[in-house]
Amino acid sequence: MKTLSILVSLIIVGSGSLAFSKSASYCDDITRLDQLPRLNSEQFKNFFIDGTKVDRIVISKDRKKLYALRSDVVLKSYDVAFGGAPFGHKQFEGDNKTPEGTYLIDSKNPESLYYRGLHINYPNKADRAYAKSKGRSAGGDIMIHGFPNDPTKNALVTAVHPFYNWTQGCIAMTNLEIEQLYMMTGKGTTVEICKMSAPPQYPTPPPETPLPPDEVEH
Repeated sequence: MKTLSILVSLIIVGSGSLAFSKSASYCDDITRLDQLPRLNSEQFKNFFIDGTKVDRIVISKDRKKLYALRSDVVLKSYDVAFGGAPFGHKQFEGDNKTPEGTYLIDSKNPESLYYRGLHINYPNKADRAYAKSKGRSAGGDIMIHGFPNDPTKNALVTAVHPFYNWTQGCIAMTNLEIEQLYMMTGKGTTVEICKMSAPPQYPTPPPETPLPPDEVEH
């Protein structure tokens, strides 16, 4: 923690940036992320060794990016893939959508069918109520995870990630990237998933061989 506090102080002083309030959502104006101080590769390495946890994860569907933050400093950003129908908030089981809104990491799974998993607490009360009102299931088991552990499926995903949205609703990263994020993230971490502003105009065509589904209901 001491290492990060020193880094944050130095970066903010050097850049003249002011941290944003934690009560506001970065999804309200994603460009605010661009004004935040960022760690360079050497600073990130020192932070990672120090073992301090991130306190917020911001995911932009428009940018296909995941940002790991601590004290309103961008520690690291990653390219990610979403569900096969990325536009719009997840509402029902099997809709291939990734949730939108503010959630929490409620558990960590080191031994799923995919390499590492940070479980997001979708569906929340409002999600369940809406699905029930339509006589449907809201689905679930939404995670930030890595590639399939099965070698054949892993090879298929490696060929298309992150350009093709290959999950059934989860947020996918490479194994090296999820390893970093997994170690930096604790239960209770806030996750903001920002909505896609418009449907993709030129969706990437699916590969010739179907990609593996995520592990359960979604």
